[in-house]
Amino acid sequence: MLETLAGRLKWERTEDGIRVEMPEPASFADIFAIVFVTGLPFVIYGLFGGFDDPARSWTLALVGAVVLFLAITLGTELVGRKRLIILTSVDLTVTNTHPCAKSRTQLTYTIWNLRSNPRVTLTGKEYPEQIQVEIDSTSGTWTIGSRLTEAEAAALISKMMKVSVFPEWIPAYKAAVSQESGSLRG
Repeated sequence: MLETLAGRLKWERTEDGIRVEMPEPASFADIFAIVFVTGLPFVIYGLFGGFDDPARSWTLALVGAVVLFLAITLGTELVGRKRLIILTSVDLTVTNTHPCAKSRTQLTYTIWNLRSNPRVTLTGKEYPEQIQVEIDSTSGTWTIGSRLTEAEAAALISKMMKVSVFPEWIPAYKAAVSQESGSLRG
């Protein structure tokens, strides 16, 4: 049974680890789709010149009702998104559940440097009130949780550290590669 970890995070202990559930933030494409679908009846209304003709008004009202129904469906799907984190002593799996499940798994011995940082956009704007939890792995840096509060991020990291210790070092082969690339620069 899921218990509240902190804020919007829910968690439960599994046989050999933990399972954490958190809301998945909406993407720009999702928000754009809802705005487009809800604005479509008004665009159609403007193109047809209003509700002058009774037949046209019924058609536009029907199209508006269908589009509004689609917007409500998209909105409820957006609210129902979840991100699941399953951490065991063997591996870490992060799954985004909506609209189609996407999952990423990494062995715990190939993971290091679990940390929280303020969220930074692609343009470089920093949001200190929105924290993201990141981790480094042999396949690169990836975000585990995004747009969390400080309390939520601290609670998530605390629970994860109780299951597995994530060292704050760079594996030897990564250090060797960075030294080689540094010596090539000259």
